[in-house]
Amino acid sequence: MSELGNWRRYLSEWGCGAVLTRENQTLAAIRALRNAMSRVCHMNFEPLGNIDLSKDVLVDVVVGVPKPKEVHVNELIKEIPLNCTKRVKVVNGGLEAEGAYNEELGRNVKVVIAVAYITIYVKTNHGDV
Repeated sequence: MSELGNWRRYLSEWGCGAVLTRENQTLAAIRALRNAMSRVCHMNFEPLGNIDLSKDVLVDVVVGVPKPKEVHVNELIKEIPLNCTKRVKVVNGGLEAEGAYNEELGRNVKVVIAVAYITIYVKTNHGDV
């Protein structure tokens, strides 16, 4: 990613999430993001030098869902626990499949499956990263 200048990839992880009954694209995306974040394991940023999370760390998230325009990106941004720069992009992807019959709707609901990919970048102007 040339547009990132002096940012260097620190770690990355993927996750998936599903909504079985509500056809909610945002909830599926949140579950995918949470799934990915639950597997991100870094001890701390201290070995990287004098890191200021708010200035020197970027969390970049790409989420794929069947209907990206239905996702509330601000809800995804709130899920990232670090006080850092956050960038979230929602793209066409994921999967929709026929689910169980819903009497209220009078039809089978669509199961919504989302995938997320997280990359954490750290600025490289803090010594050897």
